[in-house]
Amino acid sequence: MKIELTSTGYLHIPAEEAVRFPTGTAIALLRGEELWLMPVSHSGAGGLLLKQRNLRGDRSVFVQELLPDGVPPGLRDAVWDDTLGALRIPLMHSSSTAQL
Repeated sequence: MKIELTSTGYLHIPAEEAVRFPTGTAIALLRGEELWLMPVSHSGAGGLLLKQRNLRGDRSVFVQELLPDGVPPGLRDAVWDDTLGALRIPLMHSSSTAQL
């Protein structure tokens, strides 16, 4: 699935993937060359707020302050990892998704 990292530091998550975050919150971890988003079990546990972007249910989450310098904005090929319970998002573009 495609996830967009905007130039203002937000991840745009399509509604189809946002359902994996039923409390509307997530924790974010940097793991190597990836950003992992993991659902929080209940809203009182804290985490990052996934804001609703539109009626369709697409979400946005601000991650700029977590990212290392030099991470370019653009589309990413993200995957849901059932074993880890995490949405894994590459920080750098693959050659097929690079923005010119």
